[in-house]
Amino acid sequence: MSKLMRVGVPVVMLVLVLAYVYQQQSEVELPKGYTDLERVGDECDLIASKAAMHLPEALPFQKLEKAARQSKVLQTCMNDRGYIENPAWVKFAEPITQQQAKDKKISVNEAYETLRREKLKTFSTIKGEPAYWILAQPAQGSTP
Repeated sequence: MSKLMRVGVPVVMLVLVLAYVYQQQSEVELPKGYTDLERVGDECDLIASKAAMHLPEALPFQKLEKAARQSKVLQTCMNDRGYIENPAWVKFAEPITQQQAKDKKISVNEAYETLRREKLKTFSTIKGEPAYWILAQPAQGSTP
């Protein structure tokens, strides 16, 4: 019985300590200043990455298809969670895309889409420019 106590008690204590450490590690703490937009954006970005994970990208057009799939899934996910593209950001992007199109000798639509896909994954505000995502306003007269 004393051998069981000498070996058993430390083993039980070790198991309890490991269980406690595991529980503490599994509780995810959000960093300070982590906004709802950043949380939702991270979730949607993960969903979009998983949605396009199986697509091959050996050829250039396959890379474009994969990027398009990720963008579409991210856009849909964010819309489903109540966020929309900021109209102020669209107006802000127009002169930038026109200049990029002129510099790179590409169409304005291609320059806009490239910039949009880049900013689509920006879930925090950047000083000096409007945020890409804003929370959609509920329709007037609707009940929550």
